[in-house]
Amino acid sequence: MVEHVSNDWVMPAKRGFHTADIAVFLISLSVSIGIGVYHAFTGGKQRTTEEYLMADRRLRTLPAALSMLVSFVSAILVLGTPAEMYTRGTQLLLKTIGFCIACIVSNLLFVPLFYSLQLNSSFEYLERRFQSRLIRLMGTLPMIAGNVRFNMFVIYTPSTALEAATGLPLWGSVVACGVVGTFYTALGGMKAVIWTDVFQAFVIICGMFAIVVQGVLNIGGLKQIWEISEKGGRLETFNFNPDPTQRLNFWSLTLGGAVNTLSIFGTGQASIQRYCSLPSLTEAKRSMYLNIPGMLVINALAGLVGLVVYAHYASVNCDPLRAGFITNSNQLLPYYVVDVLNIPGFPGIFLAVLFSGALSSVSSSLNAVATVTWEDIAKPFFSHLSEAGKANVTRMLVICYGAMGLMVSFLANRLGGHVLQASISFTGALAGPVLGMFLLGAIFPSANAKGAIVGFITSMLLSLWITVGAFIVRPYSATLPTSVSNCWRNNSSLYNTSIVAYTLSPPATPSSEHTLEGIERLYGLSFLWYGALGSGVTVVIGLIVSSFTETDSEKVDPALIIPLADRLCCCLSSRWQHKLLWKQHQLIGKEEQEELQNIPDVRITQKSVNQNVVAPLLTYCQ
Repeated sequence: MVEHVSNDWVMPAKRGFHTADIAVFLISLSVSIGIGVYHAFTGGKQRTTEEYLMADRRLRTLPAALSMLVSFVSAILVLGTPAEMYTRGTQLLLKTIGFCIACIVSNLLFVPLFYSLQLNSSFEYLERRFQSRLIRLMGTLPMIAGNVRFNMFVIYTPSTALEAATGLPLWGSVVACGVVGTFYTALGGMKAVIWTDVFQAFVIICGMFAIVVQGVLNIGGLKQIWEISEKGGRLETFNFNPDPTQRLNFWSLTLGGAVNTLSIFGTGQASIQRYCSLPSLTEAKRSMYLNIPGMLVINALAGLVGLVVYAHYASVNCDPLRAGFITNSNQLLPYYVVDVLNIPGFPGIFLAVLFSGALSSVSSSLNAVATVTWEDIAKPFFSHLSEAGKANVTRMLVICYGAMGLMVSFLANRLGGHVLQASISFTGALAGPVLGMFLLGAIFPSANAKGAIVGFITSMLLSLWITVGAFIVRPYSATLPTSVSNCWRNNSSLYNTSIVAYTLSPPATPSSEHTLEGIERLYGLSFLWYGALGSGVTVVIGLIVSSFTETDSEKVDPALIIPLADRLCCCLSSRWQHKLLWKQHQLIGKEEQEELQNIPDVRITQKSVNQNVVAPLLTYCQ
């Protein structure tokens, strides 16, 4: 049934900020700046690259864990998760399962590997493993380009949302976020990034909790919110449809989401810098596990915020998105805060939450991209400088990348949303192939440089092809129904402020779903599978090419290989334990290989093998 909507609609006037709002916001920015200034003039005063980029490898577990968490929790999540709850329901929250899987796998595989190597740049591993500087640069350059585009998105998206919902000038938000993040990162280095992340984590959690509490009180309790959300079909969670072209389902959110998160927490530069800067491997693993309860809390709060927003507008039968009061779903939460929670100080708290999410991501990204640029590209050209001079070069890199992020943010505003969407898609398409190179090198001793190069290029081309195709075809994705029956003129009970006449055409009926046929079906692949597809293709093609090209496993340093049998032996049969142990211990030497050749295929026993070679693994398995 088509709902009748009057052509004479009204739109609430955009509200200004109260003095209390401005005060709360400025305090949050001042604390972040103050932390940067403090670390610039304390300790070693950031005079060495080791202190500036790696915090002298003296981090503490909880701050490192919170920093990893809020680097992942950007303004994108703060705006995007509530918007998803509002438009499509709670199914997105299953991504938390994928996050947990990724943290566990990271601790089993990558944290022990990278911690033992004590790397500054994650891509140094690729050069050492494949003995190829080209492969190192193949990982570095896409990472740099991806981070520049990521910063553009992180800065631009909340700025446009605030402009549309509150009237805050776009240029003001962009400049404030970019300049503040660049300033304290350049000044205080890694230590400033870590401790501002801790403060920003506190702001994000407390701010979202305050929004939930006030929103629940306005509606009348959690029970009412639950009933309204259930009636509106927002509580769907477990969709076990295995169709990979379905936008969201259990499998894409848990398995596909796990692979995407693994590329950030397992092999991502920002995460490696943090867990490699802790005093022990035990502390590094603990910091990774601490991310799990943190993400559970933040996702739960973000989900509740979305349901609170939906429950309010469903109860008054006026969807501001469909009514045209806002232009996209990312503006829903800012609009709700200034429309409903217009208590002095509350909009300021939300502004602090949004900017904390943006600043945490921007500062971590700037620190990470400056580190890989220095370690992978610039370092050989400045070897003649003193340590203080080298630290100043890395500081200039942070400033340059910060300025670049500001420029492309304004460019995105001039070129329009389509270019921005394409940029985000291209960034995501590169994560899978890069993760695939790490998996190929770390798990398979027989993989060589030729296989890694061919696998990466093939995977990257395929990922970009699908991304561009999906951007052009734009597969249709339906949203859940909402009501606009109470959005007509002079319904002042909906809003506590004056309203202005606003005439527009009735909302257009969504276009019918375009059926994808033939090769177009590939473009319908859920974006959550891009990472798994990219990494899988890299590994498979890499192994095939490696098997047909010359390789010498004995030249591979055992320290660069993940002892997969050690990690998984409790889950494998004795036959598979033997196969994995045999392959890995080809790296030890010919004498040990000859001894292992005498081991029966069916059963490995501790007595039948060299105690110094395999016994520790068997003891672990038992």
